[in-house]
Amino acid sequence: MTSRRTRSPLLLPVLFAPFFMVILDIFIVNVTAPSLQAELGASESDVQWVVAAYLLTYAISLITGGRLGDVFGRRRLFRIGVAGFTIASALCAAAPTPTALIAARLLQGFAGAAMWPQVLSIIQVELDPRERPRAFGVQGLVAGLASTTGQIVGGGLIALDLLGLGWRSVFLINIPVGLVALLGSGRVISESRSETARRLDIAGVALGSLALVLGMVPLVEGRELGWPVWAFVALAAALPAVALFVALERRIAERGGSPLVELRLLEAPSFRIGALSALILYGVISFFFLLSFYLQDGLGLSAIDSGLAFTPLAAAFAASSIGAPRLGERRREQLPQAGAALAAIGLLATIAVVRSGAESVSAELLGALVVVGAGMGMAIPGLINLTLRAVPPSDAGAASGMLSTCQQIGNALGVAIVGTIFFAELGSRSGAAAYGDALSVAMAVQVILALAAAVLVSRARRAEAVPAEPVPAPAD
Repeated sequence: MTSRRTRSPLLLPVLFAPFFMVILDIFIVNVTAPSLQAELGASESDVQWVVAAYLLTYAISLITGGRLGDVFGRRRLFRIGVAGFTIASALCAAAPTPTALIAARLLQGFAGAAMWPQVLSIIQVELDPRERPRAFGVQGLVAGLASTTGQIVGGGLIALDLLGLGWRSVFLINIPVGLVALLGSGRVISESRSETARRLDIAGVALGSLALVLGMVPLVEGRELGWPVWAFVALAAALPAVALFVALERRIAERGGSPLVELRLLEAPSFRIGALSALILYGVISFFFLLSFYLQDGLGLSAIDSGLAFTPLAAAFAASSIGAPRLGERRREQLPQAGAALAAIGLLATIAVVRSGAESVSAELLGALVVVGAGMGMAIPGLINLTLRAVPPSDAGAASGMLSTCQQIGNALGVAIVGTIFFAELGSRSGAAAYGDALSVAMAVQVILALAAAVLVSRARRAEAVPAEPVPAPAD
């Protein structure tokens, strides 16, 4: 139960400040590669694992992190996650070897997965349904800014070389943010936990993690390694592992236990279709990954200039994330569908610009990116609200972990599938025209993904013309 008290106006800043760091650290290390190779003697494989280690442990642990909050307390897990992330960031900054840095990044991923599902859970428990759209709008703003400014922040810190720290400052900036959030969370966040989740499903954690490892490792690493045979073997093995996991969770629920994943949540159309829509829509976010290649390798921009080219997109994302929840309830219901469709239009406009043979960043390209950013800013917060609104507070952690995992799987799928199409089309060619051709082919797939998400969300809205009643929790 939640121990209700007057909610502090600092609640959202305390929740979202460390979340900003968690998302930022997915992208900020992309610009550290030259420094890591020069100062640590890191190989190309080492640099790839500095990125992949964090992504893998983060994505694999989200469901478990959400359920741990349900069982042991969401504020407690939030604080453990923030403390772990802060310590891991310090270890990253102090790493004497590439191996030590990779190990610290693994710890960062686990800590981020312990913290992030609690943010969505605490919002679900602390705020009433009328307040949640605004909170999710702020969450979308924070995520968008973190993902689009990572290269600017990282490149700027390395260029400034404060106190001669070089790449280490990229991780040190997390420490003061983590300490302030850790101190503030004890004062502004009420403790809450699930009344039905009595213990952690260890067997479910083991089997679910195995299924995610089998699926995520080849998705994250397969393209970089040229899709070796083991990648396809792992992907094929992931399917029976998922089937075994589902069977295990059903049996635990039938016996009155506390499964890691509450499959009954999928009975609510808004959650079921919303989670699938999130998986598909997050496949579109690989657009940022491909656009960076086009700007830097195709147009010859520096990492910082490439990051600055994302600024209009980030501004549009921020404006629509904050402005959309202020609309009336009927219009808010249409935001995920309209936003996904608008993003598709922006992607089509981007294709038209890059196909024109432009050899520099033009006003037309920036205008197309604004449309993409505005559409994604409308779609993502509204989709989170649509997906979680039928979830009872007792299952907030499990639902948040499931939704976050769908988002990360969608992102990894997008990078793997669309990235493979991009590099296959590019081949050995170089130059702006070649990169523009490859980008336009890959983005055509992302247009289809955005439109598919819009159609799915429309189905969810029709299925729940009247907001669904919370899914009943099992009797003790």
